[in-house]
Amino acid sequence: MAQEQNHPLYAIDRENIDRLLAKESPEDGDVVELARLLLRYEGFPGAKDLQEDMLKILNLWGVTKDSLNSRARKIW
Repeated sequence: MAQEQNHPLYAIDRENIDRLLAKESPEDGDVVELARLLLRYEGFPGAKDLQEDMLKILNLWGVTKDSLNSRARKIW
């Protein structure tokens, strides 16, 4: 079984994810931030807590990953 890796930006990303968890209604910058973080950790062999919390945020905001990415593309 592969060993979990530590991401060099974990501490900064943890702060951002904690901030996003507290948001019930995301602003444009929040949408872009979550989309960016989802891409960063997609397939990453570690930081499972961050990955689970990002899924919680999607559920909290009532969006799917696809709809989040679509909205982020429009903002970009």
